[in-house]
Amino acid sequence: MDPQTQSDVKNIAQELYKKNLELLEQRRKTEQLLYSVSEAVLAINEEFKITIFNKRAEEMAGMPAQDAYLKDIQEVVTLHDQSGFPFDIKSQCFLSKNLEVSGLVLKDREKDYYINYGSSIIDHQDGKRECLITLTDVTTEKMLEKTKDEFISVASHELRTPMTIIKSYLWMVLAGKSGEVNPGMQIYLNKAMKATERMISLINDILSAAKLEQDKVLFDSDIIEIDSYSMEIISDFSIKAQEKGIYLNFEPSGSKSYVTADSGKLREIFVNLLGNAVKFTRQGGVTVRIKDEDSQFKIEIADTGSGIEKGDIARLFHKFGRLDSSYQTVAESGGTGLGLYIVKLYIEGMGGKVGAESEGKLKGSTFWFTLPKKQAKS
Repeated sequence: MDPQTQSDVKNIAQELYKKNLELLEQRRKTEQLLYSVSEAVLAINEEFKITIFNKRAEEMAGMPAQDAYLKDIQEVVTLHDQSGFPFDIKSQCFLSKNLEVSGLVLKDREKDYYINYGSSIIDHQDGKRECLITLTDVTTEKMLEKTKDEFISVASHELRTPMTIIKSYLWMVLAGKSGEVNPGMQIYLNKAMKATERMISLINDILSAAKLEQDKVLFDSDIIEIDSYSMEIISDFSIKAQEKGIYLNFEPSGSKSYVTADSGKLREIFVNLLGNAVKFTRQGGVTVRIKDEDSQFKIEIADTGSGIEKGDIARLFHKFGRLDSSYQTVAESGGTGLGLYIVKLYIEGMGGKVGAESEGKLKGSTFWFTLPKKQAKS
């Protein structure tokens, strides 16, 4: 090798050495930065061995970084959902470029952590990949939320009895049990009665939502022929629709179609959605459709009423998700803001999904939910 070539090779080697030092220094700085952040941050290579393990990860896993380094991720971090079903990091980490999962639990020897999980894939120049994982501890927030829910549940339960007593005494006065009531007094008493009934309805909805959120509600697995079941409930609204001068149509699936659901809770769902559709439709009408979709039936309740602004649809099924600007105004509905939230919890509790669609204000809306199929009775 001539002197010039030797010199070139030496220069290239020195440049590579410098680049490697720079890369190592950058990684060291990055690891120092990650070491001090409040979230647990760890990385695994394509063999699922831990390559980064920051201080918060040490605290949450109960293991120092030097012991965790190059260990299999499943030996160090064990995640479950809140029902106890394991969350497999290995099968999820390299599945998508970015992944976020909330409501997981990290089990430690001393305590359980409620975790929001996030992961992203890092592509290196040599073609190798690492999965960077963040575990955000939301235990404090979860405990505060639980305490708040328990307080609301207890307070609501304690309020229900006196409100029921007030309603009873108002009824007795209105019925003339304590003497004749003049027309002026009757107006005020009727308003008080309606306000009391609304308060009792709100208390009952709060208690129902609290029980559902705490998994204290049991669901019966009834086998229901959905066409006839729907027709029976729809007929209860036919008089109301006639009084308003609107149509109420039904499009059945066309066959003996069975679903698995809790009959009583399914009636509440229908009454809520169909009642809203009739209430907020002044012209045109309401159509209920049963659609056969593979392993499930989709029930649609479409109206030509007030409609929903597209930006408001995402708020519909949240707690106290009343839409003052479009679909549901306080003055019109007098609702509690919990009806659709309870509908969502009921549907999900029975293995289905719920949603809504609308082209905008005054363009009507369609609320839908799904229920799993059941084989016809023999």
